[in-house]
Amino acid sequence: MNVSKLVLAILVIVAASTSFGAGAVQKFCMGCDYKTQKLQGADFAGGVYFGANFEGADLTRASFRSARIIAANFKNANLTAAAFDGADCLACNFSGAKLDGATFTQVRLAAANFAGFAAHLENAQLRNLLAGCVVCNFSKATLTGYDLAELPLVNVDLGHADLRQVRFDGAIMCWYDGMAAKRAMACDKLGGAQIEGASFVGIRVCEDPLEAASCTIVSDGDFRRSAGI
Repeated sequence: MNVSKLVLAILVIVAASTSFGAGAVQKFCMGCDYKTQKLQGADFAGGVYFGANFEGADLTRASFRSARIIAANFKNANLTAAAFDGADCLACNFSGAKLDGATFTQVRLAAANFAGFAAHLENAQLRNLLAGCVVCNFSKATLTGYDLAELPLVNVDLGHADLRQVRFDGAIMCWYDGMAAKRAMACDKLGGAQIEGASFVGIRVCEDPLEAASCTIVSDGDFRRSAGI
């Protein structure tokens, strides 16, 4: 290959990796800083991102499908109509992010921060998000009127959230901490939440929250005491 062709090839590769408007971005990145960048429609699908900073970025219609995302910061990002279907997200911060119309089919999240969540999602997508989220923070979230019946809600902080008219009937909201004789029941925290019109019929406690056959119905009094309501 002559020099001119080599230079042309390099320019094509650089352009492909930086033309965010066309949806092309790096697929493996450690500590990338996308803060406040315009990334509408960007394609992060199937990528691996460690410690990426998306704070304040415009990620409207961006795809994170099947991506593996660790300790990413999406604070105040615009994630309108973004797709997280099939993604794995560990210790990610979504506080203040705009998530209207985002999708979360078969998403898996752990230790994610959604404090102040107020997105307008289809009921099915909110169910997908919450069912796939373990040890997640939804404190001060606005979830008014959603149907969350039968969902596994494992160690989800709903303190000071707006839960008016939410249906939790049959949801898994309690589990056992500790081992053998020392174990104790724990439930999702709802202290300070607005629960007018919310329904908590048949809330379940489980030996293994991922195995419905291990669950039994907890008494309403025990649930409310443990949940702080």
